[in-house]
Amino acid sequence: MRVMIRQKNLELTLPLRTYIEQKVVLPVQKLLKRAQVSELPILDMEVERTTRHHRKGQVYRVLANLAIGRKLIRAEATDEDVRAACDLLEEELKREVQTHKTKSVALEKRGARVAKKELHLARSARLFRKGRIRDEGN
Repeated sequence: MRVMIRQKNLELTLPLRTYIEQKVVLPVQKLLKRAQVSELPILDMEVERTTRHHRKGQVYRVLANLAIGRKLIRAEATDEDVRAACDLLEEELKREVQTHKTKSVALEKRGARVAKKELHLARSARLFRKGRIRDEGN
């Protein structure tokens, strides 16, 4: 997975960079460890301070764009502290990645069900889930 971290109106120090990598990048890598090689995920993060002159309020914003093949997953969080914004972003990004994974798995299963229904086999060669075939004793 390729990771790009950018900053705007803020100095990205080494401790802050390691915090972002541990808190956001590593969990996303764990969730996407089975991504195909052809679908190289790209995580583009932007850490910014929205205004220079305000001292109070939600002035820090963290934005993440995760490109998996043709699919783009976007998450954004704002808070009073950079680290708190990263925590909020992590939760939102995990949720988005999980829904993307479950959708793709559901689509594969649905396609498999349709393919199974399209198979026209003889009645004696049908595929059954559990138990015995009802016409077995005849």
